[in-house]
Amino acid sequence: MKRKLVGIHPYDVSMKSSTWCAVKEQYYKSVWRHGGCPVSLCHTKGESEVRDLVQHIDSFLMVGGPDVPAHIYGSEKPELLDKDVMSENREAFDRAVFNEAMVQKKKVLSICAGLQQVNVIYGGTLIEDVPTLVKKSIDHGDFNGKPSSHKVQVLKESNLFKIVGKKEMFVKSSHHQAVKKLGKNLIATAHAPDGVIEAIEISGNTNFIGVQWHPEVSIENEETQSLFEWLTK
Repeated sequence: MKRKLVGIHPYDVSMKSSTWCAVKEQYYKSVWRHGGCPVSLCHTKGESEVRDLVQHIDSFLMVGGPDVPAHIYGSEKPELLDKDVMSENREAFDRAVFNEAMVQKKKVLSICAGLQQVNVIYGGTLIEDVPTLVKKSIDHGDFNGKPSSHKVQVLKESNLFKIVGKKEMFVKSSHHQAVKKLGKNLIATAHAPDGVIEAIEISGNTNFIGVQWHPEVSIENEETQSLFEWLTK
């Protein structure tokens, strides 16, 4: 059986007077493990190029990464953002590919910063720093560091529940930002014990799942790994 192509957007890293495209290996391995063929996508601003690119992939994996730029969603506390902020080029590219994937009805799995970015695309806002702004917040892991393990409650009336098959499960996360105001037509489909939104979907759309946790680091967790099975079907 021919493997489906899963497009993965790259980080862009400035090094030695050049911009380098890179993706954490665990994302590639997760796609391979569940029957897909991962391919890196090259940043471009051309509308026709983005359209052609999306036509050639079967699904799109929006990986984690730096904070979404504060001005994109009108942050009220930009001083709480990490010093490592997503580049304008990556934000614009991710936005263009996601929107085109929705037009072409391709599956999209958004992880961590990918979920946050989709919420912003739909007009939502973000909590700039969970430990600072969420009362009695649980440990959501070190941003860009060691993940934590915590429970999430999954909405039974959701596509996510159909995929993972459980109303409660443990996940691994490492983030300091989260959804504040939900974007238009978005639904929160999972929450952490402190009330932080852990998953989102689009009302009436079964082609998109966004999770705040990192399923690519939970190889032993069948529930979270089932997200990659969904993506590669």
